[in-house]
Amino acid sequence: MWFAALIPLLSGIFGENGPIGQYFKTKAAQVQAEQDYKLALMKANTEQAIAISTADTAQRSNYLGATSQGFRQGTFYWMSAIILYSILFPSKADALWHNFGLIPQWVQYVYVAMLSVTWGLPIAKENIGLMFSSIGRAIETRREYKLEKARINRDAVFASIRKSLGGIDQKTVDVIDDALDAGEK
Repeated sequence: MWFAALIPLLSGIFGENGPIGQYFKTKAAQVQAEQDYKLALMKANTEQAIAISTADTAQRSNYLGATSQGFRQGTFYWMSAIILYSILFPSKADALWHNFGLIPQWVQYVYVAMLSVTWGLPIAKENIGLMFSSIGRAIETRREYKLEKARINRDAVFASIRKSLGGIDQKTVDVIDDALDAGEK
């Protein structure tokens, strides 16, 4: 019988509206809020990564499409036509190539520069930039590796000195520590 009297009391404490029930409700709400926050953060990071990838893809597409394929082919085909003409009509080709030899050298250089830009710049621009940034990262990594390798294991140095001398005082430790700092620079 006395147990039956405890049921309403325990139900009031542990029940949904009781203090312990409210505590668990609050904890459940906090956990849900944390999960919602983490999910929103992951979603935002994913959307940011997609936006960055989309922008990078558009930039690379612009590099490659800086000059149209038709334009590049057009610059190639007319040169091929001259070569084909030389093969098909060798007697007339001699005069043609002689006339090309009369073109001033600066015009030839401008023409070659224009063809180089037409064919090479859209692709070379990105690759040259990547090449220089890769070289910079390699140099930085090598520098960091050298610095890491040059660092002295101070614990081993002091252990060896203590073993050899039978102990050292703090003033001596400070002097040696300063000397090691100067040696690592």
